[in-house]
Amino acid sequence: MKQTPEKYFFILFLAALTGLLQSCQSDARNATRIPPVIKKSREQWQKDAMLHLTDLINRGVDSDVNYFKRARIYLEREQYPQALDDINESIYEQDNVSEYFLLRGKVNRELGKIDDALEDAQRAEALQQSSPELYILLADILQAKNRFNEAASYLNQALKMAPYDASAYYVKGILQARQGDSLAALSSLNFAINANPRLLRAYEQSTVINRKLKNLDRALFINSSAIKRFPDIANLYFQQGEIFVALAKPDTAITSYQKAAQINPSYEEALFQIADLGIRLTKYQQAIPALEKLMKIRRNSKQINNMMGFCYEKTGDYPRAKEYYGTALALSPGDQDARYGLYRIRQRETASLYSNYNTDQGDETDSRLLDTTRVRISPIQPRGTTNIRVDSARKAKIQ
Repeated sequence: MKQTPEKYFFILFLAALTGLLQSCQSDARNATRIPPVIKKSREQWQKDAMLHLTDLINRGVDSDVNYFKRARIYLEREQYPQALDDINESIYEQDNVSEYFLLRGKVNRELGKIDDALEDAQRAEALQQSSPELYILLADILQAKNRFNEAASYLNQALKMAPYDASAYYVKGILQARQGDSLAALSSLNFAINANPRLLRAYEQSTVINRKLKNLDRALFINSSAIKRFPDIANLYFQQGEIFVALAKPDTAITSYQKAAQINPSYEEALFQIADLGIRLTKYQQAIPALEKLMKIRRNSKQINNMMGFCYEKTGDYPRAKEYYGTALALSPGDQDARYGLYRIRQRETASLYSNYNTDQGDETDSRLLDTTRVRISPIQPRGTTNIRVDSARKAKIQ
């Protein structure tokens, strides 16, 4: 059946109209589409927030609030001195805000200023602060001061208000460990890790307790999990080194200690372990760089000077060895290690001197002169009695 031109025109018109309608719908959808949210890393978010807060502080906009917000970021980034400076500024401008004292209590706790932290926490409580965060802080501070009953009271109150708070279970684990219940402590710390996988302290304390209980495989597993999540924390690598030492793997332990010292060049414990294990394994050239870094930190340490002297003694650099032994003796005149070190060096130098003398005198001419095979030696006769012959022709005149 043939179609008329009018029908062809009608079909083409419908197709064009359909395309136009779809185009309009597409434009409408594009106009109302919400653009995708740009996801920032936590670190990038903190940097952007710091820049914004710093700008507001410099312009004098709500200084106390913005100092407080910036101090919280510093605390999260473990920049405790900067956090303390900022929160002090907040309290200087507003000294009746409980949140400010609560934050300063946390910072002082991290800095090891236990008494100052307790004073700030109690001030926050007096200003009607009643959050689980405050009670957890008070429990942590009080257990550090060996006031276990008071700590347990605050901790129970916090757990009633926030029964699944990871920080509360962390403090509970520490309290149980200090009271001698290691298994219960590990259970609480494990709960804290599962509830908040970013709670670094829980990993650290669980690793330490397992290592002390000789659960070395478990300690290594928890430590490895922590390193995967926090690859830039020097203390985790130091703990890893301690585990490898307990597993009798000193070479692997040195690698872990070196990683800790690489992240934190002034990590004294890690540097000392590198030097100590290097000496034990007779890797003196590996121990010397670690000792040199320690010398910059603890130049007047008798022990470090003796270790340095011993390394140079073993590598044959006697002048430098005597220099370090001499410094150790100057610091402690009765030090036996330094005295014995100097005595050993004198013995070796004396032996070397005699050896050189004998070598110098032992040329071919002297050896020929001293060759006893070329000298005729007559045997010496033993001394006997002397017989005097009597002349029998002479007769004694006897009158």
